[in-house]
Amino acid sequence: MFFGAATQTYYHHPSPVLLRPIGHEADVAESLVSVAKSAIPPFHPHPLLRSGHLQTCAVLIASDKVDIHYKRHVLEAESPDDTGSFSIDVVVPAPLTPEVDSTPSKKVLLETDPDYIPPRTTVFTPGEFEAWGSQEETTPIVVALHGLSGGSHETYVRLSLETLVRSTKDGGLGYDGLVVNARGCGFTKLTSNKMFNAMFTNDIRQVVKLIRRKFPKRPIMALGFSLGANILANYLGEEGASCPIHAAVLLSSPHNMDACAKIMFMTFTGRQYSKFMAGNLKKLFERHYDVLSTNPAIDIQGVRNSTYLYDYDSACTAPVFGFRTGGEYYRASSSVDRILDIKVPTLIINGADDPISLQNAFPRQEAEANPYVCFVTTSVGGHLGWFEWGMERWFPKPIMGFLERMEGMELIEKTDDGFVKVNETA
Repeated sequence: MFFGAATQTYYHHPSPVLLRPIGHEADVAESLVSVAKSAIPPFHPHPLLRSGHLQTCAVLIASDKVDIHYKRHVLEAESPDDTGSFSIDVVVPAPLTPEVDSTPSKKVLLETDPDYIPPRTTVFTPGEFEAWGSQEETTPIVVALHGLSGGSHETYVRLSLETLVRSTKDGGLGYDGLVVNARGCGFTKLTSNKMFNAMFTNDIRQVVKLIRRKFPKRPIMALGFSLGANILANYLGEEGASCPIHAAVLLSSPHNMDACAKIMFMTFTGRQYSKFMAGNLKKLFERHYDVLSTNPAIDIQGVRNSTYLYDYDSACTAPVFGFRTGGEYYRASSSVDRILDIKVPTLIINGADDPISLQNAFPRQEAEANPYVCFVTTSVGGHLGWFEWGMERWFPKPIMGFLERMEGMELIEKTDDGFVKVNETA
């Protein structure tokens, strides 16, 4: 077992939805679970990282060298009762000449500087963004949602996108991709006095509508990590059968946030993770203090005195979004029940030893009740870890495999007379 593959366990409806190659008229069908199993390779954990804690903490020493470049555009919220803004980072080819980080005429900014922008990221000019679009392009585009207090610069995001956007001749899928940076995240200036929460789906909804308007024929795939996976699951469930997403993958989602918060707090190591996440949010709060301090719902001293994630959310996130307690916020924003309403082929992957997205909160029964969902656990993997020998990450492989298979598939429904198409890809 020291060098063996991790165990994979599948939870799914007894009659998963059926799919067939697009345009295939023959009496041929394959279940969602069959597609998922064909796309998910074995995971061979690093022999020295055979626990969830080690897999999770290994991210602190992992290589950050992923050659993904972005163009950033800031979007104003379309909701009439929302005056905020957020950014999207669109994956673009690397520049033909190496980027210069420091010259006598160019100031090198620290991350604490309000004008800081992540490496390998530039900004769309108005004309460039206006030209970004095509009425005829049919190549899939992947929309990614990062984890708590993260952004497009996170290694796990760039690793996943790299395999998807790499050209087919170099072993990739040749897709396009973009990342939705949550309010105030990804070193984007916060323009309203509230940030984000685990059920804030307005921004992903607006981005999907934007893509559909600019690229009416492109299949849209979606990818969520940790808190971003919870937000994505909420969005998929809210949209139901009308959702324009062709296929989705959720990684390390907390699913039931109330259960995760309570169970995590019961152990010493769990409290350390909670402290770490609270610390990241407090840094984000201080970065945007000038605007957030104008929100009367926020207990500023409570935020600054918060030790654990629950403390922070009770002092800031919950009251800002109209919740009376942190627990009420966690229960309302958990995606576990909305998984039942997903009508898009969705692959969910969690490590059974994840010390943050705990297995006591896994949506096993919900996956077994929804034919559109395939839920897979690996016996080892941690939280967005999945390190193999050589410190290579495993999770980009099932993402790539599943989305590649789904690109050429359409949902169908079996009747007594044969097969009836359920949806279109565009």
